[in-house]
Amino acid sequence: MVIPRPAVQRWMEARSLNFTAPVVLEDDGSSGASSFIDVATTPQRPLIWLEAVEGDQHDPLLLGNKLAEAVSRALNVQLFGYGMPWTYGTELLRRSVHRLGPWTLALSGAEHAPLLARTLLSLHDGQSVTLLQTSEPLPQDVLYRSVTHLGAEELRVTPQELLTWFPQRAHDPQALLDLHDRCRGQFRPLMAHLARLLALPTPAEPSPTGPRFMPGEGVEVDPQRLLAALVHQKRWTEALEIAVAIQPACVPTLLVHAGPQYHERGLHPRLYELLSRLPDDLAGSETVLRWRYSAALRISAAAPLRPEIQAFLTEHEAPELRALYAGTALTLEHRKDEIRRAAQAQTTPLTLYYHGLSLAEETPQEALAVLRDSVDSAEHVGTPHDVVRNVQALAATCTQAGQYLHALHWTGYALRQYDHNRLGDWQRRLSALNEWAYTSLLCGRLGGVAETLAAAEDELRAGAPHLTSIFTTTLGDHALVRGDALAALRHYEHARRSHPRTHQGWSSTQLVRALVELGQPEQALARAEEAYSLTQHEATSYARWSTLALGMALAYVRPAQAIAHLEAAMNAFERPLKADTLVRAAAHLAFAYLQLRQRDQAIATLARVEPYLQELGDSGRLLLGGPLTLFADVWNLTAPPAGLSLALLGSAEVRWADRTLKLQRRQLEMLVLLTLHPGGLGGDRFVSLLYRDELAARSSLKAGLSRLRDLIPIGSQPYRLLTPVRADFVEVMSLLQAGQVAEAVRRYAGPLLPDSDAPGIVEYRELLDETLKRAVIAHRDPALLTHLASVMRDDLEIWEAAADRMNTHDPHRPLALSRIQQLRQELA
Repeated sequence: MVIPRPAVQRWMEARSLNFTAPVVLEDDGSSGASSFIDVATTPQRPLIWLEAVEGDQHDPLLLGNKLAEAVSRALNVQLFGYGMPWTYGTELLRRSVHRLGPWTLALSGAEHAPLLARTLLSLHDGQSVTLLQTSEPLPQDVLYRSVTHLGAEELRVTPQELLTWFPQRAHDPQALLDLHDRCRGQFRPLMAHLARLLALPTPAEPSPTGPRFMPGEGVEVDPQRLLAALVHQKRWTEALEIAVAIQPACVPTLLVHAGPQYHERGLHPRLYELLSRLPDDLAGSETVLRWRYSAALRISAAAPLRPEIQAFLTEHEAPELRALYAGTALTLEHRKDEIRRAAQAQTTPLTLYYHGLSLAEETPQEALAVLRDSVDSAEHVGTPHDVVRNVQALAATCTQAGQYLHALHWTGYALRQYDHNRLGDWQRRLSALNEWAYTSLLCGRLGGVAETLAAAEDELRAGAPHLTSIFTTTLGDHALVRGDALAALRHYEHARRSHPRTHQGWSSTQLVRALVELGQPEQALARAEEAYSLTQHEATSYARWSTLALGMALAYVRPAQAIAHLEAAMNAFERPLKADTLVRAAAHLAFAYLQLRQRDQAIATLARVEPYLQELGDSGRLLLGGPLTLFADVWNLTAPPAGLSLALLGSAEVRWADRTLKLQRRQLEMLVLLTLHPGGLGGDRFVSLLYRDELAARSSLKAGLSRLRDLIPIGSQPYRLLTPVRADFVEVMSLLQAGQVAEAVRRYAGPLLPDSDAPGIVEYRELLDETLKRAVIAHRDPALLTHLASVMRDDLEIWEAAADRMNTHDPHRPLALSRIQQLRQELA
């Protein structure tokens, strides 16, 4: 039995005044508020509907998860994921309404989430609509604005409405009217009685997650069959809830899938509570103990479990539990051996992850190989969550080792994997975004950084204050790079206030940097001295930061006193290595030496960190050093001799001695050939590589070289460049030979001088393009294939390889198939 939807819509519209104001539905379950909500949506205004239950108001993450699921159901997009408070979600909705809205926002059980209800009311603007369903009156501080209030009386079905709903029974209207009187016009009793009258099943009522029966109306389902159905549908979190109650023996098996989902959704308290209900023999089993401990770590309840885990590990190998426990509970002295033991006993994404992290604490270069293995392991036998976690650890260790470009690329890969697999742990995604932004600043790759950080700052301030701390320092770094030292200082101050005393040294390094940029070195020294006093009696891992901060501040006012502190900081950050901070210490020590006119010591200091300077961009040097006006002499100590720069892939840019040169095509060809033959070219060989028609070519060559010598130093006998040269076409080939395919693709902007028909140019152009194409096809990465295909627009083979590797749902696949068809027609 189904009431025609238009009839219910008319019933709704007669009471809602067409949603000119938010609607509050006060319903104890009999008045049909759920049906009212169900018809409030339209194709132009999708329904975002969630339900709160008792206790939800005390768990903002749980409400945030429900809101995330409601948004995903309604919009079929992952606007945000799990593990974030509901305030974050409502702020994103507010900011996204102009591109994704309008929508209908509905909250059932509003009395269990009053603050969320109040916020949803603020989103009602006439285009987007808000409905609140509650079983009891809401406080006035929640209903802060005018609403259309519909209680039991207002929601009653009128006799005339009932007659119009069932015109097929017009020959016997009295029966309907009698039924109306018996049910006093209440929607749910009317539907139940009509179903019985017509010998039909009682209709289910709508809910945010689909139709459901009221208590006592539905068909009883055997719990065992329900559990089997949930497992079949891979609804692991729901299956675990039932298994704990009716079939505990299944729990260890279910945890393989359910455990990661509970973590991803931020449901650590619920997972811990469920597993703590199990009988002792199951609660103390290896898999359950691992997940109990993992959940306990996230809710600061791990201490009581540690004796039980220690006892278990004395009798069992349990590699994953051992690695997890050692990585989170043991001191560095004991941690390394225990984690190595776990990794040797069983190679899994988790044991390799902790093995890599433990190595990174002392030897990050050694850790990189293990963490790369951990990524490979996760990609082959792990979950997408394992992949993202391990890639993030690899990226962070690359930064620690001074491989900033690698860190940037790995972090970008983590974000792509996160989005591609629609993972829900939003906090992990935000931490990856933060790492990406920071490494972008170090490398000088600033495209998109400002927009990313601005969006994150606004959203986190309004929606998740507890997460803002992971971004505040990066926000300050970006402000410093863009020249707003005052904004940087505000961000750094905010970070300092949110950190415990032991972290004051870390915060003070940024404070010193901003204050010096503002021309306040004495204030910088005062902040550094305070942090030094607060942390010097702590462990080296804390004290080294305040030592660095004090040395930095002293370098500007009393450089002779800075030397000892900065030398100590360099030693502390050199082993274990933290490359970016080591560079900061070295730059300030070199600055102090220059102030004391000890140039040789300054040069030696920078030589000590030379490997960690190679991938720093201008913004990275500005960030880790000091004001440009003061540090120009420092960085000049590392400046290479003036050289020639050629960017000729897909473009024609030549720079010499900080000037851009405007050259003719033949001059560009000469430079390419001279670059490809650093040992020099004899006249005849040069002519054969440059000209197709060699008649009178030697005189043309000499005239062309003569004009080129007026701009760039070129030797003769043989002809050769007399200056260092950097050329993108040479670097791309070198990257391919080193196996760095992804970086080669990124650097390849198009063919080398595509209009040139010089034999030497044509030969190298074809060699480079074919080498690149073969490497990318062998690499089999769909993103690289797609990118290269878009650059090599007319290459059928690369388009076919790209389409072959694309997922059927890849949005680029239709373009690839269309291009393949077009090229085949052209070739035919």
